[in-house]
This record gives sequence, C-alpha cells and structure tokens, in this order.
Amino acid sequence: MESKKQLARLDGIKAEEKAKQYLIENGLTFLQQNFRVTVGEIDLIFMEQSQLIFVEVKYRNDSSHGYAAEQFTPSKRTKMLRAIHVYLQQQQVNIHHTNLRLDLIAIDSDKLEWIKNI
Repeated sequence: MESKKQLARLDGIKAEEKAKQYLIENGLTFLQQNFRVTVGEIDLIFMEQSQLIFVEVKYRNDSSHGYAAEQFTPSKRTKMLRAIHVYLQQQQVNIHHTNLRLDLIAIDSDKLEWIKNI
C-alpha cells in the first residue's frame, strides 16, 4: 500500500506531464523537466520563439485545502527565481540580456489554468 506522500508525488508527476503536453500542444518547445538544485527547482522549462519560459506546476484534486494557484507562495517564487539564476549560469546565459518569463500551470481536479507572466 502506498503512503499519502507517495500518492501525492504520483499526482504531482501526472500533473507535470499534463502541463507539459498542454504547453507543447499550445506551441511551446520543451527543453527540460525537473531542474533541481539546492536553492530550488523548476518544474518545466520551455522556449517560445526567443523567450525562455520557466513553469511552476501546482495541482489540487479538491479545494478543501485551497486552490492550486494559491499554492504558489512568495517563498516558492523566491526559490524558483534562485533556481532560474543557477540554470542560466549553467547555460552561460546572461540574465540581463535574456528574454524570459515565469508562468504557472494551476490544475484543480481536471481544470487546467495557464497563468502567464506571474
């Protein structure tokens, strides 16, 4: 029998895959998934024309603990921005000369919402 934590992780993996497929279907070019460093993580990384898109995916199967979009907290944003800096350094990309955007895919049960430029 799987624990609640294991089930939640599986739900998270499914949500990321759903978000990834949705963004590909909407014309974005997939680059990387689950970029993790000690300072934070990035769920999905895409390109749209010449713009790098960093995507956080949040999932809730019901709203009893709030909606998915509400789970993108200032703390989570800070960690994600730190991870983005590391990613850009590793790619030898200057953050000041790079067109980039931070997006959120919020999935509540079966409803997917793409919030651009959060």
